[in-house]
Amino acid sequence: MSDIPSIPEHATAAFEAVVADIVAGRVSVIDLIRSAPEGDYFAFVQQARLSKMLMSDPRVLERLMLEMRQKMTEAGVDPNNRAIEKELARKDGARRFPKLLEERSHANNTQPSLLTASAFPERLEQYQTLIAHVEKLWADACELYLRSNFPIAAFLSILVIEEVGKLTRLSEELIYLDTPLPVAAPKAIERSHRKKHFIGVVSGALINARLERVLGKDKVRRILHEAESDELEKTRQRCLYIDIENGRAVTPGERIDESRARDLTILAGELMAEVLGHFPWEFERMMENVVAFERRIGLSEAKIGRR
Repeated sequence: MSDIPSIPEHATAAFEAVVADIVAGRVSVIDLIRSAPEGDYFAFVQQARLSKMLMSDPRVLERLMLEMRQKMTEAGVDPNNRAIEKELARKDGARRFPKLLEERSHANNTQPSLLTASAFPERLEQYQTLIAHVEKLWADACELYLRSNFPIAAFLSILVIEEVGKLTRLSEELIYLDTPLPVAAPKAIERSHRKKHFIGVVSGALINARLERVLGKDKVRRILHEAESDELEKTRQRCLYIDIENGRAVTPGERIDESRARDLTILAGELMAEVLGHFPWEFERMMENVVAFERRIGLSEAKIGRR
């Protein structure tokens, strides 16, 4: 899935002309990346493929870095700020990020393709069906939270996180593949809740300033630990089953309180938008719903406001 798309021979001259314009500063890399019309999936896919080919040229990458530094300076952000590196260190990013790449690569190489059609309209329909499923799950979790059914709201939120983990490769399949991906080493369908928790949480929480603002840095760091260990899986089971503690039966409602359900429902929505909102208009739709829920449950505008 990481192979750079080939350029048809008749288009080589045009492609080289675009590269020359970028290197000379006549064409902005950032503007080119954003040039697909709003809501046009096919145009966005073609633009993404072109961008991937362009990024294989180190001169284009250098130009992109220059433009990004200029944009940061114009926005009043120090391009030499190493805050992201420090946050990654706080979250054990040097160890977790390579592990995330390994888990995602394993899924790509051993799991069946999520999209099975061979024509773009049908592949897009399959893609949208899967995205809509996750959005509906999260909307149901929000509704249950508002009705004070905290254990099941928390359970559905964890289910959303699992589905996010499962679908991290979905946009790549739609954008960079025209047919289902051959599986090199077919194995049983992945059933590990913990692996899906890890991929879903780390993909969206390792670098996410908004999530840290909404939930707090300490909670995000704790959630990363829970996703990598079996704590999130234990919470999932506590949401569903009556258990025996200290000689007496304990219900899910006694173990999953409003605060825990609130954090998990917020987390699931934020991860859904961050990881699955690959197309700009889908990200905006998801974030509008996430912010509306966060506002409804009383989070301050300072935390939830878009920046």
